[in-house]
Amino acid sequence: MIRVRVPATSANMGAGFDTLGIAFNLYSRLEIEETESGLEIITVNNSGNVQSDRSNLVYRAMDAVFGEAGYKQRGLRIKQDSAVPMTRGLGSSSACIIGGMLAANAISGRKLSYPEILELAAAMEGHPDNVAPALYGGFCVSASENGKIFVKSMKLRSGLRFAVMIPDFFVATKKSRGALPETVSLRDAAFNISRASLFQAALVTGDWELLRYGVEDKLHQPYRRSYIEGFDGIFEETYRLGSKATYLSGSGPTIVSVLSGRGDRFRRGMESFFSENSHKWRCMILECDNVGSVLSEI
Repeated sequence: MIRVRVPATSANMGAGFDTLGIAFNLYSRLEIEETESGLEIITVNNSGNVQSDRSNLVYRAMDAVFGEAGYKQRGLRIKQDSAVPMTRGLGSSSACIIGGMLAANAISGRKLSYPEILELAAAMEGHPDNVAPALYGGFCVSASENGKIFVKSMKLRSGLRFAVMIPDFFVATKKSRGALPETVSLRDAAFNISRASLFQAALVTGDWELLRYGVEDKLHQPYRRSYIEGFDGIFEETYRLGSKATYLSGSGPTIVSVLSGRGDRFRRGMESFFSENSHKWRCMILECDNVGSVLSEI
C-alpha cells in the first residue's frame, strides 16, 4: 500500500500572480493499493463533490504518470481523506494531482524524477504556483518556459503564522479567472513586479513590516474582490488586528493574513467580526509546511 500526505497550498500571495505559493500544515491524505482489476474510490471527510469513477482527479493524475512511465496498471483502490476544503483557494486540486502522481510513480517503479512529476502536474493544473509547494513544501517561486518548470523552494523560519479565513461559499476557479483582463498596462505590470519582489525579499529576510506593501496587487485581486461580500472591510479589520499582510488566496474566496505572533488574539477578533457577517467564516491559524509531500510504502 502507498500512503501519501500532501499539504494545502496558497498561491499568488498578493502580487505574485501564478508565480508565488506556500505550503501549510493542513493535509490531504491518500492510501492507494493496486488490485486485480477495477477501480474503487473511498472518500473520508468529504468536503465537496468527489468523483467516484475514472473522472476522479487523483485517478486521472495517476493515469498520466502510468502513461508516461509505460506502466499498465491492473486495478486500483484509492482512499481519500482530506482536510483541505475544496474550491476555496487552498490547492485542493493540486493536492489530488501531486498525491496521485507520487503514488503512481511509486507503483510503476519510480521512473520519473520530481522535476518531471512537477512538469506533468503543472500541465494538468495549468500553472505551477500551487503544485510546486504541494510537492516541495516551503515558500516557492515558480516559472515556466515551454513546459519546463523552474522552481525555488525556501524554508521559512519559525514564528511566522498564517490566519486562513475560509467562508461557507465557493468561487469557481474558471469563473474567477474569467474575470481577469486579457491585457494590462505597463504601469500595472511594473507595479506588480516591484511588489512581488519586495514581498519575497521581506519574507526571506524577516522584515515583516514590508510585507504589507509586498502584497499590493493590480493584476487579479481588484477584479476578484466583487465575488466576496465585504472584501474591503475584511482586509481593513485584519490590519486593525495586527496582520502584517493580507491577500486573496489563489482565486479565492479564502483570505490569508500573515502574522508574526501566535495569532490567538487575531483569531478571536476575526471570529467576532465574522459573527456579524451574512456568511459564515472560520479562521484557522496555520504554519508553513517546510517538508512538502511525504510518501511511504507499507
